[in-house]
Amino acid sequence: MTSDTTPEQQPPTAAPQLGFLRSATVVAVGMAIMNVAAYGFTLIAVHRLVPEQFGAVTALLGLLLIGNVASLGLQASGARRIATHTGPGEAALADSMLRAGRRAAAGLTVFALVLTPLFVFLLHIDSIVAALLVGPTLGCLTLMGSQLGVLQGGQHWTELAAVYTSVGVGRLVFGGGALLIHPTLTSAMLGMAIGAAVPPLLGAFLLRGSTGGSPEQVKEVLRETIHGTHTLLAFFVIANADVLLARGLLDKQSSGYYAAGVIVAKACLFLPQFVIVIVFPSLASAPGDTQRLRRAIKAVAALGVCCVLGTLVVPDIVVAVVGGKEKYAALGPFAWLFALAGSSYAVLQLVVYAAIAQQEKRAALLIWIGLIGLALAAAIILGGDVATGINGVKVLVAMTATCALALSAALASGLHRQAADNA
Repeated sequence: MTSDTTPEQQPPTAAPQLGFLRSATVVAVGMAIMNVAAYGFTLIAVHRLVPEQFGAVTALLGLLLIGNVASLGLQASGARRIATHTGPGEAALADSMLRAGRRAAAGLTVFALVLTPLFVFLLHIDSIVAALLVGPTLGCLTLMGSQLGVLQGGQHWTELAAVYTSVGVGRLVFGGGALLIHPTLTSAMLGMAIGAAVPPLLGAFLLRGSTGGSPEQVKEVLRETIHGTHTLLAFFVIANADVLLARGLLDKQSSGYYAAGVIVAKACLFLPQFVIVIVFPSLASAPGDTQRLRRAIKAVAALGVCCVLGTLVVPDIVVAVVGGKEKYAALGPFAWLFALAGSSYAVLQLVVYAAIAQQEKRAALLIWIGLIGLALAAAIILGGDVATGINGVKVLVAMTATCALALSAALASGLHRQAADNA
């Protein structure tokens, strides 16, 4: 008895599925190395620095993540434009993206340097040098974003994975090495600044030879980037607002505990990021594909459930890895809340990128409204001393998880209605 289906007669979806799995594997490995290496830097920091200084490092990392939205906006804009481009002229489009990235990097560096005194005042940073280093670090990350957009939109997955790998390796080698040599806030920021220069240098090598971009194309890229950047800015502000709220509304020791818990949350946020990277070009080229979006949401949510269950089953191991039982034993019973918060924001991040792919203009407004609600609730409960100390930490992380889930549901519902209206 033989099968009626020969190798040549296999379902037409088999090849695309295999291609997707190969691409996902390559990018997942690169991003896993990036995240593990970056996580390694954070672990070195939490072990080498006292809680007060680690809280300051985490606050500055929060600023970098918020400022890095320009890099992500350039990447999303570039990936969308190149993925939807047909016909000749792709090399010129890529060159215009790289030129736009250089302009944006220079502008953001200057802007961050001007705001340095404000950073020092609001976040209670003891080192002016550490705060100044935020600017050049953001400049390097922004330049890298334009390069990632070209590689992602062109589906050059191996090169994309190489650049992602260099992000984590640079931070671990230079940032972690600086902390091992001299464990201070300034050393940590100096090492991160040097490490941030590694990815754009690699990206420039991989994309050498791109020419032909005109000033008009650069302006078009920058204009389109503004919308995506605004939406991503709203997301990353709300995704990192809890760290800043903890720093401003909790006592220094409690904010240090919260900063350690955020390590768990960020690991859960970044774990499924490869799904977004792979799916985004297809969402851009086929806007309104709600079935593909639902599958991606299920994949991200499944990874989140695994993370929450893991922290529930082995909380002591999680705390030991995060910062050590001696310093952060109190986090064990509710470490799962940080895993839930990070996983909730991972789902929200996916929906936000889907909104960018569909050119949804109202997503940013909804997220800003959610941020205002979160900040007001935190100010009333934490600022009014309704919850303090460890209880304040629990309440704040629970509020962030609830906010992320509510926003995810609202945005996904809006995208579904938009797709139905356009059908």
